[in-house]
This record gives sequence, C-alpha cells and structure tokens, in this order.
Amino acid sequence: MSNTTQGLATFVNRRLFVITLISTFIASLLSAVYALTEFNMALKPQLLQKANLIAEEVQDDVRLAVSVGIPFERINGLDSYLEDLSNKYSELTYIAVSNPQGDVIYQGGDIGQLVLPLSSHKTLLQTDSISAPPLESLFSGSIDFFRMLLSSGESQSMEGYYLPLQQNEVRYGSVHIGLNDGYIRSQLTNVFFDLAIVLIAVLLVAFELIMVLVMFYVSGPLQHSEKLLTRQAEGDFSVQQNQQQKGIVGFFVNRMNQDSQTIQNNFQQVYDRAIEQKDEPSTVDKLRQLAKRFSLQKVLTESRGSIIDARIPLFVFSFAEELQKSFMPLFVAEYYQPNSWISRDIMIGLPISIFMGVIALVTPFAGRWADRYGCKRIFMIGLIPAICGYLICAFANSAEAIITGRGVTAIGYAVITISCQGYMAALLTKENRAKGMAVFVGVLMTASMCGTALGGIIADRIGYQPVFFLAAMLALVAGALAWVMLCSEVGCTEKPSATTTNKATSPAQASGPKALIRNYRFVGIVLFCAIPAKIILTGFLYYFVPVYLITLDASQAEIGRIMMIYALIIIFLGPTASHIADRSKHMIDLVVFGTVLSGAVLLLLNGEANILTVFITVVLMGMAHAIIKAPLIAAALEAAEYTPDVGRTTVLGVLRTCERIGSVIGPLLVAGLLVFYDYGAAMAIIGVGIIGIGCFTGYYFRRMRRKEAQACA
Repeated sequence: MSNTTQGLATFVNRRLFVITLISTFIASLLSAVYALTEFNMALKPQLLQKANLIAEEVQDDVRLAVSVGIPFERINGLDSYLEDLSNKYSELTYIAVSNPQGDVIYQGGDIGQLVLPLSSHKTLLQTDSISAPPLESLFSGSIDFFRMLLSSGESQSMEGYYLPLQQNEVRYGSVHIGLNDGYIRSQLTNVFFDLAIVLIAVLLVAFELIMVLVMFYVSGPLQHSEKLLTRQAEGDFSVQQNQQQKGIVGFFVNRMNQDSQTIQNNFQQVYDRAIEQKDEPSTVDKLRQLAKRFSLQKVLTESRGSIIDARIPLFVFSFAEELQKSFMPLFVAEYYQPNSWISRDIMIGLPISIFMGVIALVTPFAGRWADRYGCKRIFMIGLIPAICGYLICAFANSAEAIITGRGVTAIGYAVITISCQGYMAALLTKENRAKGMAVFVGVLMTASMCGTALGGIIADRIGYQPVFFLAAMLALVAGALAWVMLCSEVGCTEKPSATTTNKATSPAQASGPKALIRNYRFVGIVLFCAIPAKIILTGFLYYFVPVYLITLDASQAEIGRIMMIYALIIIFLGPTASHIADRSKHMIDLVVFGTVLSGAVLLLLNGEANILTVFITVVLMGMAHAIIKAPLIAAALEAAEYTPDVGRTTVLGVLRTCERIGSVIGPLLVAGLLVFYDYGAAMAIIGVGIIGIGCFTGYYFRRMRRKEAQACA
C-alpha cells in the first residue's frame, strides 16, 4: 500500500512539474520572441527620428554661419563640434558635412568605416513621417532580429542618411549621419539576455509555487489517505484531530475521517447508555474490549504544521532582500561625500559588512525569541525593522543613511530567517533533518539567483531607490503569506518539559561553544575554510564584482546577470557535489580542494580587464563553492563528534556565527586593499592568501590523521 501510494504521488508530482515547466517555458519563449521582434521593429524608426533631429540641428547651425557671411568651407570649430556630437550619441558612427561634389569637408566620428560612397546615402525623412513597420511583418522582423543577433561584431553594417544644405534654393552641401547597426545589435542583445533571465526566474518561481501547491493538494493528501486507509484496513478507526486536507484527495480524506468520527459518536452513545442503565458488567467489558480492538475511543493528534508552510513566505522575503545585492556598492558610491575619516572604497563596503555584522549579533537572540514566543509571531515582528530599513534606503540622501538602513534591515532579516529555520527544525525528525535543512538552503539560493538578476534589471530601468520600495512591498506580501500559512503553535517551546529543561540547563550543553574552542579540528575548519569562503563571497561577489564591472562600462543589468550565475551554478551543481561528498567520505579533502580552487580563480583577474574575464571568474567561483558548501557542514559536524557533549544545533549555530565574521571581513578587506592596489592586484593578493590557507589546512589535517594512525598502530 505504501509503495503504491508513494509511487502514485511521485508520478503525479513529476507530471505536474513537467507540464507546468513546459507550459511556462513555451509561454515565456513566445512572449520573449514577440517582445524582441517588436523592439527590433520599433527601434530603428526611433533612431531615424533621433538622427533626423541631430541632422536638423547641425543643418540649422551651418545655415546660420553661412547666412551671416562665413564661407561654407571656413567654419572654424565645426569639426570639434561634430566630434562632440558623435561621441555623445553612441548610436551614431559619424557626422559629416560635404560639398555638392560629395567631398567631406567637416567630420566627427569614425568616417573611415564608410563602406558606400556619400552619394548612395538615403534622404532623411521628416520626423512626423517616420513610423514603425506594420505588425504584419512580425514574422520577417523576427527573422531579421535573430540574423542580427547571431551576426558577428566585425561584420556590422552601417546605413548613411543625409539632409541637404540649401540657400535660395541652391544646394551648397549636405549633412551626413551614419547609424551604427552594432548599437542596435547591442541593445537587442541586452534585451534578449534580460528576457532570458526573466524566463529563468519565472521558471524557478513557478517551480517553487508548484512544489507548494502539489504538497498541499496532491502529495500531502495522498500520504494522509494512505495512513488512514492503512489504519482502517487493520481495524483502527481512530479519529484524526484537526484533519483539514485540501483538494479532491483531501476531500476524500476528510470524509473518511468524518465517518470514523460518526462511528465513534454512535459507539459512545451505546457505551454511555450501557453505563447509565447499569447493564451487566460483562456487557460493559465487551464494549470496552470492542473499543480497544477498533480504537473507537481514540483521537490522534499530529502537528498541524509542515515545512512547506514556511517555504513560500521565506522565498518571497529572501527574494525582496536579494534585489539590492547587485548595485549596493554603486548605490553608496553615488551618495558618498569625501571626508577625512574614511575613504571612498571603505565606505562603499560598509553596508555589506554592517549588514552581516548585525546578523551575526542578532541571530543568537532571534533563536531564543523564536523558541519563547513562536516562529510565526517572531516572523511578523521581524517585518517591522526589515520594512523600515528598506524605506530608509529608499529615502536616503547620504551614504550614512544607507548604512543605517541596511543595519536596520539586517535585524529583520536575522529574525525572519531564524524563525523560518526554527519552524522547519521543529517539524523535522532525526531521520529527515538533513533533507529539511536542504529545503531551507535551496529556497535561499533560488531567491538569491532570481533577486540578484531581476534587481539589476529593474535598477537599470527605473533607478536604485524604487527597488527598495518594491522590496518593502514584497516584504508585506511575505508577511501576509506567513500570517495565512504558518501555524502559531509550531516552534514555541515556552513551556518545555522537565526532560528538556534539564537537558538545556546541563553543564555540558551550557558550555558547548567553549568546548568547541578546545576542538582543534573544528576550529581549523572554521578558521581556515568557513571564514575564507565567506570572505570571498561577500568581498568578491557582493563588493568587488559590481564596483569592478562599472569601471568596465557594464550596465546594471549586465552586473545583475553576471552575479546571478554564481547562485545558478550552485543550484544545479550543489546536489551533485553533495552526492559525491557522501560517496567519497573525504569531506575535509573536498573542502581543502574547493578552498584552494577558489583562491586560484581570483588570480585570473590579475590581467587584462574585460567583462568576459569577470564572467568566467564568477562561473569558476560558483563551481568552487558548490564543492565546498555541502562537505563543509558535514566536515564541521564530523569534527564536532570529538566533542560529544555538544549537540548539532550548537555546532551549526557556532559555525554560522563564525561564517558571518568572514562576511563582515570580506568587503572591508577588499576595500582596504583597493586603497593601495589596483583591482587585479587586490584580488591576486587575496587569492594567494586563500591558496596558502588551503594548503596549510590540507597539511594540518593530513598530519593530524598521520598521528592518529600511528597512535592506533
């Protein structure tokens, strides 16, 4: 029965997931193709209108000079004027003024790229007569778009247009403008990648929603129906208290539970009547035996909560928080005012460090609050500082205000994430604790990928500060979802049992963190593996990448796309790395390898500066951290086994707190190095340091294992 139900649930889950995935992908792809084609068809007329206005401006200026008596071929400063115009508008390749014979007299831009003679240029139409092509040409427009998108940059074409220069109906020259198709290609490429990122984000969000809906309406009710039918087949008619399942299958489960309740009510009436009428003891005994055999007076009480309850609220809130990751250093730099007590590089790294530092300080208290008052209540309370912090950043007019806003938001973030983690932990058993925590980490990584990419796109379109208003609104949505989905009773241990109280107050548990300090294996993993990994994450990804890419003239959308690759790689490679780690059993060796690899990756930046190098570095860094992520926790727990009096919760709490220390150090370390070195040299120094730490860690643990082997021999 169990295998059949589980197989059916798995089959339904897979079919629903595949159908939803395919439907969402097709709908998004069609929408993207249509939007790109429309953009391609509408962009060129807009460029022609702009070129026409610029040409008319030059035409009027030349006419004015000629009308006041300046000879046409002796207009001083016209070359520099045209050069400034050409540099100002990147969609123009050149601006030139020619005589009636077609000889160029004045020019700005790169007219050396001219392929066709000036005589073959088309006449610029008047602005009001330029319009987009009809929608009937959608199919041909899409073909033209993809041909342009796939064409190489070296083979870019160029179209030339002109306006005549006339005086008293006598033409004495022309104004020529060259439109750069490379500009059109670059704009279309940016839109194409933006839509691709939106498509990936939509698929991941759809996956999160489908997972929750399937658990609520399919898998959960099927599992409950299996348990109920199994009990009744064995003659157990217990009533499930608080049984309210969703969907068609849930309706069946609820009716079966109601039938059991009806049977129990009818039996209770017969039993009460026998007691009241003082029937023979044998009759009452038979009724009691019947009740015991078929559980006719038994009520089952199970937890009303599920780890899925916290998945969507946590995802929405984490998504809101990740929206600003791709532009935070640039946002602070925009409001930085030079002063004598702190440099610009340090200042733009402070919001990340303050954010991580506040989280490290608040997390231990947040865990106690969640245990005392319940996870749902703490989640709702955490929304207050989170939303206030977003609003402070939205109205900020100084770098100090932004730092203050991030510190306030960090309080809410620490409270909300620890409440969700506590909610899941309270519902997990020892057998599925690791799987449940994987859900927590997976939600955070998915939200990080979607939020970082979409936040960069949104900021590129509407600016930095509106993103914080959007984050505040999403936080309110997360609060509404938490209010509806979270169970108030889950996670609250305000009245612990005597056993729990004794265990919590035992000297061994109370001195857990102090005992871990004496565990050299655990301390080595924390100092030489966990903290360096977080230094690279916040210092390189959250601080260095945005600041460095903006110096390479990357757009905010491009920065967001590059940063999201890190989370995307971890999402896809993380399970594989975890599987390899479980099979190999060499956790610390994998952690050391990933640490050395992450340091070596940073050395790639000590060379020619270009966006492709940064992209490759982020990809390789994601692979290195995917190798580290799963084995690091396992290695820490394995090392903590040498301190048997410390529980897993304490071990993970100490590990997370120490990781936050690395998160604080990362941006400040990179900022401090940038005061004295250039970008490539700063990353190379950190990379060499990380490689050295990794090699020392490998030597340290290898020597420790050798000593243990000699002692056993």
